[in-house]
Order: sequence, then structure tokens, then C-alpha cells
Amino acid sequence: MPETKDKQSVPAVETKDKCPASTTETKDKRPAPAAKTTDKRARTLEPLTSTFSASMFTTADELSTSFAQATPYPHTRIAPFCSDSLLRGVRTEMLERLHYTQKETDIFKYHQSGDLANLDGLPAAEQAQLPCLRQLRDSLYSQEFRDFVSRVTGCGPLSGSRTDMSTNRYMQGDHLLLHDDVIGDRRVSYIIYLPDPDAADALGWADESGGGLELYARESPNSWAPAECPEKTIRPRWNQLVMFTVLPGQSHHAVQEVCGERERLSIQGWFHFPQPGEPGYSVDQMQQLWTDGAESTLSQIAASHQRAHGTQEAEFMAFPKCIEDTSIVSSEDKTELRLMNPEYLSESVMTQVASRFADDSHIELAQFLNPAVASALQPLLNAADEHDKVGNGHMAAHGTRGAGWIINGPPVVRRFACLQNAEDALGVQLMDIHKMFKGPAFARWLASVSALALRGRRGAVRRFRAGLDYTLASPDAGSSCTTLDAVLCLAPGTTWLDGVVGGYHCYVDSGDGDASNDGSVYRVAGDDGILLTTPASWNSLSLVMREPNVVRFIKYVSAHAPGSRWDISFEYSVDE
Repeated sequence: MPETKDKQSVPAVETKDKCPASTTETKDKRPAPAAKTTDKRARTLEPLTSTFSASMFTTADELSTSFAQATPYPHTRIAPFCSDSLLRGVRTEMLERLHYTQKETDIFKYHQSGDLANLDGLPAAEQAQLPCLRQLRDSLYSQEFRDFVSRVTGCGPLSGSRTDMSTNRYMQGDHLLLHDDVIGDRRVSYIIYLPDPDAADALGWADESGGGLELYARESPNSWAPAECPEKTIRPRWNQLVMFTVLPGQSHHAVQEVCGERERLSIQGWFHFPQPGEPGYSVDQMQQLWTDGAESTLSQIAASHQRAHGTQEAEFMAFPKCIEDTSIVSSEDKTELRLMNPEYLSESVMTQVASRFADDSHIELAQFLNPAVASALQPLLNAADEHDKVGNGHMAAHGTRGAGWIINGPPVVRRFACLQNAEDALGVQLMDIHKMFKGPAFARWLASVSALALRGRRGAVRRFRAGLDYTLASPDAGSSCTTLDAVLCLAPGTTWLDGVVGGYHCYVDSGDGDASNDGSVYRVAGDDGILLTTPASWNSLSLVMREPNVVRFIKYVSAHAPGSRWDISFEYSVDE
């Protein structure tokens, strides 16, 4: 899971008069003398038998065998792994004592606490309110448990001074897109599941509830990119621990959107390589992670050979000659542009559009298609979503695409369906619009309203399926030049407008080094890099002049969207 918490912060505690009930005894947590331990923070532990399942340590060899044989990459799940009474106390403290902040970027949306590694930085009165969390944290990073993890995973020594964990609340609509966890010196990832233990589905959520941990294989032995669909999905379950080794280009995983009203409560964390001065530390220890040619998620997001797959045409197709402002649309061009609303072909409206675009470098044109064309298209789009059970609380099944469509990836950068061939009435109508966007008549109209000289174009007909699809904010291939983006959004319904169900188009100033250490570049609030956000809408053309340092993304479309976000998306290279 991406690391998003500030390592200098401590969890905010909701102060109350009484601590949550716990059957474990809270002992004095004063540090022992440093000479007696190699850990940065010495701990006086509850007996591990009061923390973990009594049988877990005796099955280490069996777990090690199953871990090594697991697919699509080594992992294990242990249930139950912890004392039920202790974990119930942990859950109570998480819900009643901790403060959560909503976090949202292009790659995730969830609610997270501060770093539990910093519990010792809290005032004594606040620490006293979190006895169960402290016991669990200290037990997890104890020498005994780290030795157990090393034995099961075969990963070698683990740091006792580098504690790294936080609590997450995934509420309806929350999600975490595909990544491999390769950041810094992480060695083993773990997730502890704490859904409602008294609910009917405590021992395994139903598929339609979402929230599952998806594990992805590599798309082929010759590629480090993940496959289109997950190979395995691990459902939330009370008192379940999942662990896997962090492997560049291999440990690809994602958290499905939570679709039901029940929240997915969990603790996420990592064990790290030994730090300098700890037993087992080696200056070249990180090299063992990197198989020849391995590419991590962050490397793939930045790699041009991955980005180039983002449209039907990887390269710009040059016009026979540069197309410049003509200010007047000929009768021949009006025939070629008959799918457009005729109002946008009038000289007076074009002048208004050109004036607004000159001021803002972007504009939204509502009711862009000819009303008769739009009216014929909308029921076809709705019928396709109904047939595929897309939206309105339903996650589209992996592989859903329709006749003539292909899935565009890799999912470490993007996932959406792309129209390849017109094989039905819907495909024919969408390809007709695509053909108009490709033609010189439309380019001349664009040049007239934008006052830009256009050299070439590339584009695609796209379908962002609810509960599956997105693009991340990675620089586009060919982004060394200024482009004019022309995106005709065809998203029926009005529930898109507030952005809650995603599907919005966001432009961000990437700057130099503005990307976070998890590869995400967008923040919901307080991010001066956000330049423009346009919600999905019906029959609306967005024109944006995009400079080379600007990246863009389509936010993950929630299963609770009214259907797919359909669009015709084109880029036109600008002659400078």
C-alpha cells in the first residue's frame, strides 16, 4: 500500500474519560536500558501468547511451505492470528480513540490515522488510552515475531527499530489502485483485517461488498507489467493477517472499492530491512530485491514505453500541412461537421468561444453534439451499461468490454476499454464521431476557436467502466510539446457533478519532483498544483491547452456512478 502518512506526526487521540475494555493487563511501558536491546525503542512486552493465536508459531514450517508455493507471488494469510479479545480492544480504540483524515489522490481514496510508530510521542495520558494498540504494535515488532516472519517468508533479518504501521478506514467508495509497495527499504508488507466481528459476514465478505485485496500476476514472463485482471482476491475477514514480500514488478496488488455500507477497517504496515547498526545489516541488502531488469510500479509509471499505450495511436499522426486559424467555416466543412450542434458553427458563437478560450486557455462547450445525434446515442450507451451490469452500486466484472472493444493498460498506469472496431450500432455511432475528430475539417474548426496552429492528432474512443477504470497522472508520451486536448464526455446522468463518484478529468502542474513517494501527484485540498478539474457530464466538449509540464488523469470511476464514463478523447500537437 502506498505510504501517505507524515513520519513526524503522531496519531491524534480522541480524549475520553475511560479506556476501552480489554481483557489484557496493561503494564508499565517505560523504556528498558538501551544496552539491553538493539531496537531504537526498547519495549516491555506482554507475553506473546496473550497477543497471538496459540497455534500460529507451531505452524511456521507449514506456513513457510505454502508461502513459497503461493501464486501469483509468495504470500500467506493466517486466520485467526491474534487473541480475539485483544483485537476487539484494538478495534474499539481505532474507532473511538483515533482521528482519521480523508486522503485522496489519483491512485487512492480512504481515511487514515497518523503513524502508529509514533505512539510513544503522545502525552502519557493519551498513551494510556491505547493499551491494546500499543500491545499489538510492540508484539508485531518484537524480536520473536520478526523471527517468525523471517522464517515464514524466508526474507532474512528484519529491522526492530523501523516501525511502520497505520490504521485505515475504507468507507463506501474508498479504494486503492494497483501498485507493488516498492518504496524505500520495505521488505515485507502486512495487512490486519478488523471488520465488524459480530456481523454475519465477519468470516468473509461477499463479492458484491468489494474491499477485497486483489493480487496480480505479471502479464508475461518477459514483462514486469501486471496482468489485466487479478489472479486472486482475498476477502476481508475478521482476525486475518495477510503477508507478502515486497518484490519490484511482482508484488502488484490493489484494494477493491468498498461497495456496501459496512466499512473495511484494517491496519497496514511494513517490516523493513535492517538499519545501520542492526544485526543483519548490509550496505548492498537492497540489491537482492532487484531481479535482472525488474521494474517497480513507480518506474513503470514514469516509463515512456508504458505511457505510449494510452491511445489507439501511440504517435501523433501529422496533418498534410499545419492547420491554422481560418476564422470561417466553409460549406464543405459544415457538411463534414454535421454531427456537431450547428450553433457552434455560427460565426458569432465561434467568436465568443475564441474570446473565452483566449482568456482562460480552456472552455467547456455544453450540448456539443447535434441534438438528434445525442438523442440517438444516449439509449445505446445506457443499454450497454445495463447489459454489462455496470454502475448503480455494481462493480463491473473484470473483462467486461463489449463487441469491438479492447482493454487498454497496463493497469499500473491506466485501465479502460478502447473501441477498436465498430461491430454494433453503438460502435458505428461512436466511430462516426471519432472520424470527425480525426478529420481536417474539425481541426480547422479547432484552430479557429483556439487561435492555435495544429500539426497532428491522435485519439481514441474510451469507456471507463464503473468499479474498474481510471488513468493515473503520468506524463503522456510526446508531452515535450504543447497540446490542445479535445475531450467529448458522454456520461449520462447528473450524479457526476460533485465528483464523489469519480470520473472527473483533472489537470495538475507536475513541476519538478512534486510527485509523492507513492507516485501520486494529486491532493484533494491545499494543493496549489491543481490547475483544472472538470466533472464528467453529458454531451460536453472540453478544450484545454496543455503545456509540457502539465499532467492529467481521469479519476477512478466508482461502482456507484450511474454508469460508464464514455468519451472521445483527442490530443492535437501545437506548432510553436
